[in-house]
Amino acid sequence: MSLWKRLLFGAAPTRSSRSTPRMLRKLSLETAPAATYAVGDIHGRFDLYKDLEARILDDARAYRGPVLIVLLGDMIDRGPQSAQLLDHLRTPTPDGITRLCLRGNHEDMFIRVLNDPAGAADWISWGGAQTLASYGVHPDPEGGYDFSPTGWRKTLATSIPQSHRAFLRDMPLCLSLPDWFFSHTGINPDRDIDDQRKDDLVWGDPTGLDGHRFAQCVIHGHVPVDTARIGDKVINVDTGAYFSGVLTAVRLVKGQPAHLITTTPDTPDTQSDQ
Repeated sequence: MSLWKRLLFGAAPTRSSRSTPRMLRKLSLETAPAATYAVGDIHGRFDLYKDLEARILDDARAYRGPVLIVLLGDMIDRGPQSAQLLDHLRTPTPDGITRLCLRGNHEDMFIRVLNDPAGAADWISWGGAQTLASYGVHPDPEGGYDFSPTGWRKTLATSIPQSHRAFLRDMPLCLSLPDWFFSHTGINPDRDIDDQRKDDLVWGDPTGLDGHRFAQCVIHGHVPVDTARIGDKVINVDTGAYFSGVLTAVRLVKGQPAHLITTTPDTPDTQSDQ
């Protein structure tokens, strides 16, 4: 494992992660990679992500040094291929490329259900049914999602691989780089960066972040927009992939303008600078 990956995945924990349990860790690095690509909410659209990641890897050839791909959470639910996407996200990346998956509220809901199936009905109504279907589990909506915790614990235990469970549990909440801060829902502007709580980063409301007081630009998803929004202090790259068919990433390089890479079923070559 490269030094860069050891820094990100725990062999050399940073100050902010030493006192944080692994499943709730925050990552903070003093040095940014040569290029960072932040990907918006995928929501089970593995078809779109495969195209987008291929374009990111091609784009990254222009940069020397480590390259980081940050997935901003909500990789699962609503779309048809959550299980297949998680399988892919666990595969190795090319040399010099690190893929980092942050926890979103949909991953958080899934983890809760895996720990306590009694709460499965709410998750299923928010897109969990599609995730279960991707694992070959098909709840009957006409039956009112009548869940027996014992029965569902057995169903989930036999249907959801342990490797997927561990991957979901180990997703960090955020990543802080010198110029950028990455999390699913941004930050709570009333708390210092180091004091952000899990609900601020995974369940918060990013709509009021414009003009926040922090030096870093906050990169988030969670709230779908027609096109990615790039500002001096906030970038939103959630373009509603599961219903729009548009999945977006932003390339961040110190001293360069943010660069969008967008892939859709109809126009897979679309790229733009903003």
